[in-house]
Amino acid sequence: MDANSTVDNPVQNAGTVPIVHVKSAMPGPNSFWVLYGQHTKPTYLEDAGDGQQAQRDNGLKMVRSWRTALDIGSNIGQWTRPLAKRFAKVICFEPNPNFRECFNMNIRESNVELYPYGLSSHEHTATQGTNATHLNDSVGDTEPQVGDIECKTLDSFNFKEVDYVKIDVDGFEVPLLKGAAWTLQKNSPVINIEMKKTKRPQIVAEAQYILKRWGYKFVYRTRSDEIWLKK
Repeated sequence: MDANSTVDNPVQNAGTVPIVHVKSAMPGPNSFWVLYGQHTKPTYLEDAGDGQQAQRDNGLKMVRSWRTALDIGSNIGQWTRPLAKRFAKVICFEPNPNFRECFNMNIRESNVELYPYGLSSHEHTATQGTNATHLNDSVGDTEPQVGDIECKTLDSFNFKEVDYVKIDVDGFEVPLLKGAAWTLQKNSPVINIEMKKTKRPQIVAEAQYILKRWGYKFVYRTRSDEIWLKK
């Protein structure tokens, strides 16, 4: 651990991990506090990789206006930092408090806002594992899952001047889209959405159907990310 770091009390909501706060040192472009894989507690990496730059750059090629970007499933902020350099404002959603701790150490840009909610088709609560990126909102097929993660609809925020939306929610795409109908149809942003066809074929098919019904067309795919534009 760096000599300029301190450890505070653990986060209780989505599991227990020690949280490390940095007192100094500006990060490099690929320097991030991470929490994934072998890093089961917040760990500072001088080079954490480019944060899926290929997927991001291909989507940004389609953007024509640079007012507001939504970073949904912002995790530790690896997309947020480069987006903040391009857009006037970046609005982020990350429900996992352990990822948010890393995010807040990684992101210092003044044009970034972070909301601690999951996004869904309606207001409810859900559960989420310590280092998990997916939400659990049901037991079996019907019984609601009561948890400490608060979920809201994207439409409830009434965002305007949205030109780009990145979505990475690991299987929660359909509930998210159902709660984002007004926002996406009103603003017609470029949509960069992770769609894991092999892992979740039914979810991907339903999400694609929703986008097509709203007048979006598929443009191209980079690895697991798809770009959709309003016709």
